[in-house]
Amino acid sequence: MFKKATIIIAILLGFFVTEKNAFAMEQPNIEVKIISPNQVKDYPGKETIVKAQVINYTNHSIKDLVVYITMADMGKKWTVNLEDYSADKPEQIKELKAGETKEISLPIRFVYTSNYYLYVTATSAQSLDIYSSIGIPIEIIGNTKINPTIIQIVSIGTPLIILVFVIIHFTKNRRKRVA
Repeated sequence: MFKKATIIIAILLGFFVTEKNAFAMEQPNIEVKIISPNQVKDYPGKETIVKAQVINYTNHSIKDLVVYITMADMGKKWTVNLEDYSADKPEQIKELKAGETKEISLPIRFVYTSNYYLYVTATSAQSLDIYSSIGIPIEIIGNTKINPTIIQIVSIGTPLIILVFVIIHFTKNRRKRVA
């Protein structure tokens, strides 16, 4: 009987410890939220400012935060080199005090047509943890509709027209020399 009671107490104690740890993991130390835009659907060349909030839920200040944009190209299934997008410069927060919220503005210019997810990410020199926002969908659509038949006609017709003009020019020059 004593063994059964000990086992039940151990299981209940383990349940409460597990519940406490699971609850503690629900709230992160730092939260990153994108304020605006909530999505982008536009043509290549679109420039915008991504506004985000960084919130410190801890009871101590966090120093040397770096906040930056990350993007995944969902059409090609790879990450994006943000140097092309003029979005490779992070914002730095020297100190985020306990309970403090700061707003960050990060510029970006969308270059290539595809479907993306954009995130704002934060990390600190004090920790190896990375905190990221929920992604927002980005759809950069092509601004031209190319008809393949017209492309073939132009690509074949242009050299033929040039060839005709060259032949006319040589025949005129030959007639002048003969006369």
